[in-house]
Amino acid sequence: MGAIDYPGLDGFLGTRATFMLDVLVLAMAVVVVVLAWSIYQVKYRRRFELHKWVQVSLGVVLLAAVIVFEVDVRMHGWEERAAGQLGGHAPTHVWVALAIHLVFAVTATILWPVVIIQALRSFSKPPAPGPHSQFHLRWARIAAIVMFITAFTGWTFYYLAFVR
Repeated sequence: MGAIDYPGLDGFLGTRATFMLDVLVLAMAVVVVVLAWSIYQVKYRRRFELHKWVQVSLGVVLLAAVIVFEVDVRMHGWEERAAGQLGGHAPTHVWVALAIHLVFAVTATILWPVVIIQALRSFSKPPAPGPHSQFHLRWARIAAIVMFITAFTGWTFYYLAFVR
């Protein structure tokens, strides 16, 4: 049986996923590593300026990747690839995995910009601990945890939909 000619550009990771899904899966791996490194830099090395610009850069890069990904999904869909056949529908467990992922992804999409924008507005220049620190620490921790969960649930969805 020959390969199925799905709509959209095929991915490069050897699964049924699109190119942009593969890019996003790898981008989230980079985001998780860089986010953890950035947190380490600010918490243990007190490199506030570095942390600031790493977070702003991560936010911009991730926003761009998600926009391009969303355009790709809207144009070419994903469900036929998840079903493994043209005209097919994704199984229920894939939809459940997607729903769980979207809860965290939407929350991260709201939290991360709020934390970054509030930090840019409230911290001194150059950034240093101050009156905004308690708010920032609380909400940045929550945003980071949600981002890590977003990555994990995204990878779970990817596996269930396009690998398994």
